[in-house]
Amino acid sequence: MGSAIRTTGNEVNANPIKFKEFDLPNKLHCILHQDNRNPIVNLTLGYKVGSKDEDKNRKGIAHLFEHLMFQGSKNVKKNEHFGHIMKSGGICNAFTMQDVTIYFDSMPANNLEMALWLESDRMNSLELSEENLENQKSVVIEEKMQRYDNAPYGTMFHNLCKNIFKGSNYESSVIGEVEDINSFSVEEAVDFHSNYYSPENSVLIVTGDIEFDNASELIHKYFADIKKEKLFKRKDNIIADFTKDTDLIIHDNVNLSMLCIGYQLPKAGSKESYSMEYFIEMIANNKSSRLYKSLVYEKKMVKSVHASKYMLEDGGVLFFKVMINQGISVDDVKNDIHQAINDFVTKGCSDEEFQTIKNQLQFINTVKNLKMLNISMETAFNYLYFEDISRINTEIEKFLSVSKQDVIDSVNEYLVNKKKLTLIYLPMN
Repeated sequence: MGSAIRTTGNEVNANPIKFKEFDLPNKLHCILHQDNRNPIVNLTLGYKVGSKDEDKNRKGIAHLFEHLMFQGSKNVKKNEHFGHIMKSGGICNAFTMQDVTIYFDSMPANNLEMALWLESDRMNSLELSEENLENQKSVVIEEKMQRYDNAPYGTMFHNLCKNIFKGSNYESSVIGEVEDINSFSVEEAVDFHSNYYSPENSVLIVTGDIEFDNASELIHKYFADIKKEKLFKRKDNIIADFTKDTDLIIHDNVNLSMLCIGYQLPKAGSKESYSMEYFIEMIANNKSSRLYKSLVYEKKMVKSVHASKYMLEDGGVLFFKVMINQGISVDDVKNDIHQAINDFVTKGCSDEEFQTIKNQLQFINTVKNLKMLNISMETAFNYLYFEDISRINTEIEKFLSVSKQDVIDSVNEYLVNKKKLTLIYLPMN
């Protein structure tokens, strides 16, 4: 029961990915997808809690809690979650974002019951001891130092969000601040788990080599008796318009200057989610893109140029990241990027250029759903953001329905003459 896409001309004929959905009495939403071609299953558990749900002056507990979830639970000792999954020939991991926290386990299909037991045990009851909490505080602070504070250009994304989403719940970094991380108590951790790690605030997805009746029976066996209520009130997340050009210069322990230019976009699921994907690919993201050919090959001004969009539940951002060669003026590079944006709107793009990106996006959106983990992840976000898992079957149509004029209009509306953030990282010496 996998998926296949066949195209004829501009038509898309798809065998849709099929799901079964049901709710347990405790309000846990469960989603099943059956694909028996390979004896592999994936279990993904998404909790609708991230850094945006934290108190404004107490940042970092959502990510810290991701670590605590691997420190043992009622029937599973510290780090045994990893041990059980790895001994079965599987992998597991987790990540925290602004809107959600996601846990996943992939393994041979005959170990599905074990994975369900592991996830249910830590949803129900964690080993939130003072020792475990202090240990993971140290781990998270070390991670913050290595990945962000002491890494070359490591604060770029934090500075981007801090300014583009100023005043909103997206303003703070996901990993938090050292002072806040150190201040969290066991009581606060217990309250966080009780409030946010509830069946009602999560979605359980099982994909792969399963039988629906058996998987449903196992889910009921391990999750139906978890009794928790969602006790929190969701905070409003108001994204104010970015109304003032902001320039920041940061002196860092780096060899090359780096330029980042950021623009505010609408939220995930907007039409710009699709049209801007065409733009960033045409402008910067491959060796035949406009800025790559101009700045890397022809003028030899930069080592690399990349464009990205980051779409969240309540807002989005598009940004350029450019590594500038020594001896080259940052202002000259910046002016070339602005000129390329304006030229795109005034001159458009050729049919060949547009069709190349269209084919590329069609390929990406076709092959990504050949992996059960990808299906699970996309389904988790589709449910947690939109409560609509059918989006996985219509996503490719939304990309293919974009026209050249749609792309031009989006760039004109959100980039040309719009207020922007300019971050410049300069070598200390």
